[in-house]
Amino acid sequence: MKKLVIILLVLFIGCEEYHPTTKHLSTIIDLTEEDSYKPSAKEVLSYLENGHSSDGVELSLRYVGETRYAEKYQFILPTGETGWFSNEDTRRTKRRMLLQSFNDTLSSYENRLSLRSEVFRLVTQETNRLSKLSGSRSILLYSDLKEHSSLFSVYDKRQVKQLYKSPKLLAQNFSKKVPIAKDLSGITIHILYQPKLQEDQLFTALVALYRAVFESRGASVKVSKTHKISFQR
Repeated sequence: MKKLVIILLVLFIGCEEYHPTTKHLSTIIDLTEEDSYKPSAKEVLSYLENGHSSDGVELSLRYVGETRYAEKYQFILPTGETGWFSNEDTRRTKRRMLLQSFNDTLSSYENRLSLRSEVFRLVTQETNRLSKLSGSRSILLYSDLKEHSSLFSVYDKRQVKQLYKSPKLLAQNFSKKVPIAKDLSGITIHILYQPKLQEDQLFTALVALYRAVFESRGASVKVSKTHKISFQR
């Protein structure tokens, strides 16, 4: 009997040791052109880190356009109880409902052409927000990075020439015009886009610009030029 009590006590203490964290995943999608790539919820959610059933989940969904008019959707599951107070069945149900709601919202959104594409400001807003939070923090940026705003325009040959010639100088200019948190450590920005051959030089230069701005503040910028395509057997 005494041995059973000790075992139960050890199990109880072990369950209580875990401290739930929140997994933050922000998705920014650029649908400002007719042939823009729209990811599926399955693809987006594959970047959501696995964790303990008591971990919280916060999903943010935004679309590129003019930043002040950019719609924002948030899906939040707060951290749950651990140990004897936890209910894994309830947590699984709530998580499933959260992910389904995200899927429904993403699936229903259509491409909306926009005269302005303020990609950089939108990404900066998300990094600034995430810098104040704890837990795992990632941004998925589905965009060709083609900025067309008062900050910079890819349709201005003079500005594009400056981008190719001195991206670091342009990065400093971006940082002066747009408030950016000083410490972005722990935040990962995934840029997901497959450029056409004629776009590769411009896309590569824009990626270098993003790296110069965000990695200098501790963030990690990763680029994937291929989209995952899988077929059921």
